[in-house]
Amino acid sequence: MRKPLILVPTVLAGLLMLTGCDAINEASSTLDKAEVCTKALSAAGFSPDLSNPAGAVEEAQRKAEELRGLADQTSDADLQRELRETADQIGSLEQSDVSPADVVGWSNRKLEQVTQLTQACG
Repeated sequence: MRKPLILVPTVLAGLLMLTGCDAINEASSTLDKAEVCTKALSAAGFSPDLSNPAGAVEEAQRKAEELRGLADQTSDADLQRELRETADQIGSLEQSDVSPADVVGWSNRKLEQVTQLTQACG
């Protein structure tokens, strides 16, 4: 009868260790908020090259994908939302936006979204 009593604490200890390992694995697969925000604000600082509209659109798509990837690497729900919305805004750049007359409107919308992202990082 004593063997089952010894077995119960051993099994419980094993379960606790497995649970702890899962938590550690989950934490290591996410970046901390400061790191995500630093990378996100760098990507969100994108400005289109008016002399190369096609290249500007491609770069905007790369920056948008980078922001979406960062959203997947954080567990902060508000930050995830703002990262995705900023990615959508930057990714919305079209060649017709890459002109001196039209880039101002796109840039103003992006600035509003980056301000919200900055607040989520605060």
